[in-house]
Amino acid sequence: MPDLTRPLQECLEAMDEKRNLQDVLRRHPADRNELIALLRLSVDLGGLGAPTADPAFRLRARNRMLASVAARHRRRRWNLRIALPRPVSRLALAGVSLAALMLASLTAAAASGDSLPGDPLYAIKLGVERAQLATTFDSGARVRLQLHFADVRLDEAQRLFALGRAQDGIRVIDQYDSAVTQFNLSISASALDLRTVDDLSRLTTDREGRADASLNELAGSLAASGDRETAAAVRRTQSHVEQTLRGSKRDLQARSEAQSKDQQPKPAGEEP
Repeated sequence: MPDLTRPLQECLEAMDEKRNLQDVLRRHPADRNELIALLRLSVDLGGLGAPTADPAFRLRARNRMLASVAARHRRRRWNLRIALPRPVSRLALAGVSLAALMLASLTAAAASGDSLPGDPLYAIKLGVERAQLATTFDSGARVRLQLHFADVRLDEAQRLFALGRAQDGIRVIDQYDSAVTQFNLSISASALDLRTVDDLSRLTTDREGRADASLNELAGSLAASGDRETAAAVRRTQSHVEQTLRGSKRDLQARSEAQSKDQQPKPAGEEP
């Protein structure tokens, strides 16, 4: 089995630095499928919900797990040095090191799922999102993922306001607005089949209603508490998001009608 340690590290660095992952994969054509499988495994496990424990408990549990992994790694390395010839030992140690690195990364990714801006694991949460986008090559699935991450930003903003962190909440509301705009741009730039177009049209309608209700309630609550400036900022975001999602719906509906028309059988004798 090939040693994928270095190619995998190059892939992870490319995603972290927002470089083109495809350029890295093209340099390793023989290992492409294995690398994509490892990256997808990391993303899938990273998307698991975090346990509903307090942050201090999660941090202690994570540290204990990492310490346990490191101890097993040291014992395994010693045993391999004794039992195996030197070339085989190096290969085995590389595999163990990669497994330990992946386990530590996946543990931190899972624990970051409910983190908020300012939390120690929030950067990992954003890194997992970038990895998911980088390893999602189907255009329809990628657009759906962008819409999901917009939902995540809206949920984070609501939680921040509930905690009294209004300034952080406004920053995340702006990020939510940007995520919805990116979703709109991706729809325009992506080649989508009729089934995906119709599915996205339904999702967009649902998100339009959800955003209107959530932001309207949030702005009303802020205004009632006397924070009219923040309430006005939320209202502006609400208006822009509504316009953006309506534009997305119009685009999708137009594409659905055009593709449905193209799929209708031509009358007898009509030129194709």
